[in-house]
Amino acid sequence: CHGAVVVGSNTLVSYLVNYARPFVYSTALPLHSLISIQQSYSSITGFEGEKRRCAVFRIVKYFRREIGCALLALEISDRVTMYVREAGGLDVYPIRSPTVPKGEERIRIILHAHNTEDEIRKLIEVLLLTLKKQFGSKSKL
Repeated sequence: CHGAVVVGSNTLVSYLVNYARPFVYSTALPLHSLISIQQSYSSITGFEGEKRRCAVFRIVKYFRREIGCALLALEISDRVTMYVREAGGLDVYPIRSPTVPKGEERIRIILHAHNTEDEIRKLIEVLLLTLKKQFGSKSKL
């Protein structure tokens, strides 16, 4: 952890400025953190960042086309989430109350630039199988 804030009286601030200079300046970000931030920014705004954004847009488009709709949130129980994790070996996490209203818990689906079409296909298969198990053949897609 780097950085700090001290809130206090004028007397306290004056004392710290005059007698705690080594402490005050030791809380600055180290050089390697500043270089990491600079390089990350260069990466995301440069060619590599553009390439990864295009990859994400491509797999999201593929996902929506294959699922047959613009599925953004799938209301589903914790039990079903565990099934998706176990049956598909997928790294999915529920969004629980109080983030969403009680009874409207859902799976969070996050697609990344490194995901492949095969992984997306597997995700869709497991989701459809899970919906059939939960809702029967009249799934709510």
